[in-house]
Amino acid sequence: MTQKETLLKYLKENESITSLDCVVELLIIDLQGVIRDLKEDGYTILDKWEKRVNLYGQKKRFKRYFLIENDIDYARFNQQSCLLM
Repeated sequence: MTQKETLLKYLKENESITSLDCVVELLIIDLQGVIRDLKEDGYTILDKWEKRVNLYGQKKRFKRYFLIENDIDYARFNQQSCLLM
Protein backbone atom coordinates (compact mmCIF):
# COMPACT_ATOMS: atom_id res chain seq x y z
CA MET A 1 0.00 0.00 0.00
CA THR A 2 1.41 3.43 -0.94
CA GLN A 3 1.55 6.37 1.45
CA LYS A 4 -1.31 8.01 -0.46
CA GLU A 5 -3.45 4.87 -0.16
CA THR A 6 -2.57 4.50 3.53
CA LEU A 7 -3.45 8.10 4.35
CA LEU A 8 -6.63 8.01 2.30
CA LYS A 9 -7.77 4.82 4.08
CA TYR A 10 -7.02 6.42 7.47
CA LEU A 11 -8.94 9.60 6.60
CA LYS A 12 -11.94 7.56 5.44
CA GLU A 13 -11.93 5.57 8.70
CA ASN A 14 -11.26 8.56 11.00
CA GLU A 15 -12.51 12.13 11.05
CA SER A 16 -9.12 13.82 10.79
CA ILE A 17 -5.37 13.59 11.18
CA THR A 18 -2.48 15.73 12.43
CA SER A 19 1.23 15.43 11.66
CA LEU A 20 1.80 13.77 15.03
CA ASP A 21 -1.01 11.24 14.40
CA CYS A 22 0.47 10.54 11.00
CA VAL A 23 3.96 9.79 12.30
CA VAL A 24 2.85 7.75 15.32
CA GLU A 25 0.05 5.76 13.71
CA LEU A 26 1.08 5.50 10.04
CA LEU A 27 4.85 6.09 10.13
CA ILE A 28 4.45 8.70 7.39
CA ILE A 29 6.80 11.62 8.03
CA ASP A 30 5.78 14.04 5.24
CA LEU A 31 2.03 14.44 5.81
CA GLN A 32 1.87 17.74 3.93
CA GLY A 33 3.53 16.17 0.88
CA VAL A 34 1.11 13.24 0.77
CA ILE A 35 -1.84 15.61 1.22
CA ARG A 36 -0.53 17.76 -1.64
CA ASP A 37 -0.38 14.64 -3.85
CA LEU A 38 -3.93 13.64 -2.89
CA LYS A 39 -5.18 17.16 -3.67
CA GLU A 40 -3.45 16.96 -7.07
CA ASP A 41 -5.34 13.69 -7.61
CA GLY A 42 -8.62 15.56 -7.05
CA TYR A 43 -9.38 14.85 -3.39
CA THR A 44 -10.75 17.66 -1.25
CA ILE A 45 -8.79 17.94 1.97
CA LEU A 46 -9.40 20.92 4.23
CA ASP A 47 -7.47 21.96 7.30
CA LYS A 48 -7.89 23.95 10.47
CA TRP A 49 -5.32 25.29 12.92
CA GLU A 50 -5.33 23.90 16.46
CA LYS A 51 -3.56 25.35 19.47
CA ARG A 52 -2.10 23.48 22.41
CA VAL A 53 0.26 24.25 25.24
CA ASN A 54 3.34 22.05 25.40
CA LEU A 55 5.14 20.62 28.43
CA TYR A 56 6.96 23.92 28.98
CA GLY A 57 3.88 26.10 28.80
CA GLN A 58 4.57 27.32 25.28
CA LYS A 59 1.60 27.84 22.97
CA LYS A 60 2.01 25.85 19.75
CA ARG A 61 -0.09 25.67 16.58
CA PHE A 62 -0.52 22.76 14.22
CA LYS A 63 -2.94 21.76 11.48
CA ARG A 64 -5.62 19.09 11.55
CA TYR A 65 -6.63 17.75 8.13
CA PHE A 66 -10.07 16.51 7.05
CA LEU A 67 -11.10 14.53 3.95
CA ILE A 68 -14.26 16.05 2.44
CA GLU A 69 -16.19 13.66 0.21
CA ASN A 70 -19.76 14.91 0.65
CA ASP A 71 -21.98 17.44 2.41
CA ILE A 72 -21.97 15.42 5.64
CA ASP A 73 -18.17 15.54 5.76
CA TYR A 74 -18.26 19.28 5.15
CA ALA A 75 -20.80 19.77 7.96
CA ARG A 76 -18.58 17.73 10.32
CA PHE A 77 -15.59 19.84 9.28
CA ASN A 78 -17.48 23.03 10.11
CA GLN A 79 -18.73 21.60 13.40
CA GLN A 80 -15.23 20.44 14.37
CA SER A 81 -13.88 23.86 13.45
CA CYS A 82 -16.20 25.49 15.97
CA LEU A 83 -15.05 23.08 18.67
CA LEU A 84 -11.37 23.79 18.00
CA MET A 85 -11.65 27.55 18.50
